[in-house]
Amino acid sequence: MNHVFGPVPSRRLGYSLGVDIIPPKYCTYDCIYCQIGKTTDKVIRRKSFYDAGSIADEVAAKVALAHVDVITFSGSGEPTLNSDLGTMIGKVKERVTTPVAVITNGSLLYDRDVRSDLAAADMVLPSLDAVTEEVFQRINRPHPLLDIKTIMEGLREFRAEYTKSIWLEIMLIRNVNDDPDELRKMVQIASTLGVDRIQLNTVTRPPSEENACRLEEYDLHAICKRFGPRCEVICSFEKTEEMPAQADWTEMILETLRRRPLTLDDVVRTTSLSRFQARTRLKAMEDEGLVRSYALGDDVFYVVA
Repeated sequence: MNHVFGPVPSRRLGYSLGVDIIPPKYCTYDCIYCQIGKTTDKVIRRKSFYDAGSIADEVAAKVALAHVDVITFSGSGEPTLNSDLGTMIGKVKERVTTPVAVITNGSLLYDRDVRSDLAAADMVLPSLDAVTEEVFQRINRPHPLLDIKTIMEGLREFRAEYTKSIWLEIMLIRNVNDDPDELRKMVQIASTLGVDRIQLNTVTRPPSEENACRLEEYDLHAICKRFGPRCEVICSFEKTEEMPAQADWTEMILETLRRRPLTLDDVVRTTSLSRFQARTRLKAMEDEGLVRSYALGDDVFYVVA
């Protein structure tokens, strides 16, 4: 399996080149909303998974061929579980000048070694979906040795050491963490974390659990006002710059689908195919048994069969 996928259109970062450094699915959580599926290896002990030099070579080769706004360490599990993360970031930055971001659930920020590894990144995007233990357990289903106080303290320690941008994502799930009391406490806690941005999200792709339901846009904007001027609702991707032509879009689509579901519009933006071409390609892939479609609300997503 290739460790680099995309570039894919990211609502947060523009054209993002994903770097997947965790086997599916090693994670510290088993979130009910996860688009990748259920966690198979719930762990907190870090280990080496892949060769750092090879990862950096893959990244450099892809950056040379495609327009990339940011290189994003994320993918099939929690990236900070890879003990070579800091080395990988360093080797990537030796080869390219493109900014490097890390998307993390923030669960291991209490670990000094994790904070040290993240120091070289240009931006870190942690998440915090709850501030009370009951809701934390319900939505994130963490490793037994993790608790919400440790998570929040890790975020504070990281902020104290890290001088670059931290964007905090909060995933809001209907009837799970949108309770007025939980939101009130979340607003209060978020104000103490010193992050540069707070980004509200909700379920937009097929979740791990069917009862993980999205909030409506007007609900998100109403909640956003409670967090103040640093808060924003993550908007749909609107960038239209064309990607360079590539020979085998089928394989590129599959590489991305192994990490995240895609809509027809996502495929159009990722590949620069026309809607007709993308629809035809997806239909052929579905007929071949490579992908299947999945309805969520008004959207149709494609996932690996």
